[in-house]
Amino acid sequence: MDNILELLYDLPSGKTHGQDSPFVRTARIKVENMEMLNATMTDEQKELLEAYFDADTKIEGMIQFDRFRYAFHLGAQLMAEIIKGKEEVL
Repeated sequence: MDNILELLYDLPSGKTHGQDSPFVRTARIKVENMEMLNATMTDEQKELLEAYFDADTKIEGMIQFDRFRYAFHLGAQLMAEIIKGKEEVL
């Protein structure tokens, strides 16, 4: 890589995890545990847990938006510097 733009361009947009990767194993454990928990809960407890997950999903969306906004702003600043002729951004 010669510059930051090439580095940013070449980043993978979505990482694919193999079936035996730590990510997939952990996701399976999470699902199995949720199924066991769900089997022991009352309807009221399930509703409370669902409300919790809804709020957690909204918060995660806000966090991801903040990350996107920061990255977009950083990218715009880098482009502005390059356009102004600052070749050595790194």
